[in-house]
Amino acid sequence: MACGLALAALLAGCASPAGGPQFRNGHLVQPPAGLPQRASIVGVPFYADDSHACGPASLAEVLRFSGVDTDAARLAPELLTPALDGTLQYDMLGATRRAGRVAYVIHPRLAELFEDVAAGHPVVVLQRLGIVGNAWHYAVVVGYDLQRDTVTLRSSTAHSLVLSIGQFDATWAGGGRWGFVALPPGTFPARVGQLRYLRAVAPMEGVAPQAARQAYRAALQRWPDAWVAMMGLGNLAYARHDYAAAARRFAQAARIHQGDGDPLNNLAQALLAGGDTAGARSAIERALAIGKPNPAIYAATLRQIDQAGAAATPGRPAGAAGLNPAASPARSD
Repeated sequence: MACGLALAALLAGCASPAGGPQFRNGHLVQPPAGLPQRASIVGVPFYADDSHACGPASLAEVLRFSGVDTDAARLAPELLTPALDGTLQYDMLGATRRAGRVAYVIHPRLAELFEDVAAGHPVVVLQRLGIVGNAWHYAVVVGYDLQRDTVTLRSSTAHSLVLSIGQFDATWAGGGRWGFVALPPGTFPARVGQLRYLRAVAPMEGVAPQAARQAYRAALQRWPDAWVAMMGLGNLAYARHDYAAAARRFAQAARIHQGDGDPLNNLAQALLAGGDTAGARSAIERALAIGKPNPAIYAATLRQIDQAGAAATPGRPAGAAGLNPAASPARSD
């Protein structure tokens, strides 16, 4: 059942603090209201693995369940790191995004894990097993039963491995209680925070833009004032050279989030790329007046506008196609 991975400290560095036991005396610690006593997800595929490819096997199971046409063999080349003899967490998340799925890392709590299972979302988890050299291992949680004290996993060569909740929690705690769900755009985790979700979507802009667009639009339906989603849609429009649509989204974000200069900076970039130098200057001057969080970037954008204005010839609009909207990764990239 072990899936070995050298340099385990690299994994531990990505994991959240494990904390103490979260299941005591037959009960969850701080159980959420409304959590069913048991849940089981039907139809999660299974890819047996008795080597070090538990990462590709586990990811293939949740991606295939979500509707992605893939399997463990196809995922292995992009997930396995030969020097480490295994798969790193950020590679699991990256492959999920490239497949057009939102990789949402759950909080390190049993209760939240069970909530997602109850909502029909299989959860990829990282365990540290007390066998075969204390190995790291990926598995997929597909069921639980609080009354019978069981957790059911797709794991290694076991289609339905059953552990006690305490046994599972101990191995999961050893892996930092790290886990994630792979969701189609428009599907949300059982317990979802706006900014946490949008940060999960943002890295998809460069690798799965259509899926990112769908996820941002769904987020705006759920949270109409989600300015980060507006910024993301603006970035996607800018990347496909639809500067008018980008400007509309950045202007919308600027109206919603008035104390931040980033939407105005991006608005200036989009207006400049579309040939509206005067509008770009007005936007960046407002960003400079706010002065945060990235004043050096705003100053650089102003210089670009000045250069574009100086280079413009009579009768020809000044443009800046190819400039990248500047914003911090937590906000829009």
